[in-house]
Amino acid sequence: MLYTANSSELMARPRITLTVSEDVYQYLSDWAEREERPLANLAAYLLSQAVKERQEVDKKQNKGDGK
Repeated sequence: MLYTANSSELMARPRITLTVSEDVYQYLSDWAEREERPLANLAAYLLSQAVKERQEVDKKQNKGDGK
């Protein structure tokens, strides 16, 4: 079976440039290697998890404000 991607799948995802300390870089690099995944993939996952956690905090704060 031949797979054909639709136009939305072909669009590039947004990218960011990030600068971290050498210690953080080395720790993340080692972590990614242990999980046998690219460093960029691990970083994207960690950022996604942080955003989900923050959204939950914001949601709870907004409920407390009566919003």
